[in-house]
Amino acid sequence: MADLKGTVFEEVTLIFFHIIAIIAIFIVFRKDKVVLAEESVKDAKREWIFSFIWFWCYFVLAMINHALKLDMVNEVTNWLLFVLIPLLAVAHIRKENWKEALKSIGIKRFNKKTGIKILLVCFVYICVIFLIFSLGEETQDIFANMPKIMAGIPLFMGLMILTAGFTEEFFFRGILQRSLINIWKRPYIAILATGIFFALYHFPFAYYLWEESAGSVVNSFKTIIEHVAAGFMLGLIYYRSNKNLWSSVIMHALTNAVIMAIGVVIG
Repeated sequence: MADLKGTVFEEVTLIFFHIIAIIAIFIVFRKDKVVLAEESVKDAKREWIFSFIWFWCYFVLAMINHALKLDMVNEVTNWLLFVLIPLLAVAHIRKENWKEALKSIGIKRFNKKTGIKILLVCFVYICVIFLIFSLGEETQDIFANMPKIMAGIPLFMGLMILTAGFTEEFFFRGILQRSLINIWKRPYIAILATGIFFALYHFPFAYYLWEESAGSVVNSFKTIIEHVAAGFMLGLIYYRSNKNLWSSVIMHALTNAVIMAIGVVIG
């Protein structure tokens, strides 16, 4: 997720946004039946072991990277660390070719009904963000700069889809969450657990890079609460859309894009 810290981006407000989105997902997808795929529990456990070990390797690498100000962990290398290597590992574990592995992870087409529902959730989410911000001190700035903000959203969203929106969703939802659901058979617990891992993933960035929390363990862990909520939201829409990874990719990219656009224009 983007660095959303600052006076206007309070943690409580961000958590509220995600909670509203979670409620919207439950309401919009309430009649949709989620079909759990018949997948090998043995393979799922092997995927989980790989993703668990790989996560902590990444975490340590990120801590070292930011502490020493290296450039080993960035949006470009994440395509290798979160997409290519995990994809090859999953394909090997499942004894599938890479195309079959991609489909298992959730790279597939929307049906029209699911696409409309995802757009509806996104619309509600954007409206809530603008509504809350318009009630604050930035009300006049937001309304005065609305054309610029709206014009910036597609640009930032495209950028996010090509970076964090896809790479992070591929690993956390497409591999880690999916394997946990297949093992535990308790989807919402698996979604929450994945959300916690997703939040922990952001700790090195919060501790070393983000202005509001840099150098403070306490403040860095405070940011985790918001990212748990964000992770649950993204995991929920992935699960409720029958493991269509594009649903969480779009939601992730939109989350970052809207707040980035507001931050750039009125920040």
